[in-house]
Amino acid sequence: MELIEGLYLMTTTVLAGASATLVAFAVAAYRSSGRTAMAYLAAGFGLIVVAAVGTPAVAFRTGFANAEALLLVNTGLLAASMALVAGSLAVYEPGTREFVIPESELSRLRDR
Repeated sequence: MELIEGLYLMTTTVLAGASATLVAFAVAAYRSSGRTAMAYLAAGFGLIVVAAVGTPAVAFRTGFANAEALLLVNTGLLAASMALVAGSLAVYEPGTREFVIPESELSRLRDR
């Protein structure tokens, strides 16, 4: 294994481990609070884990053939994960009909 491949696997392992930890925290928060935002957050970080583990698994299995397709799938998963993480800030909570971010804060951000 070349140095660059080893470094790639090391950084991928760190990313997957950190993301999996965040998934566990978000799932625990969802279970204790029932907040929809935490479910979005867990799903978003879960997609990061899928991208972090799946991309190198496929890359090494195929000998990095068709790197453009690998990058497209990886970037698509990361984009979807960020949309879910961002969405966790803008969902209505059950029974409250309120945003996670208070309306006053949204108004202040819009006025900038």
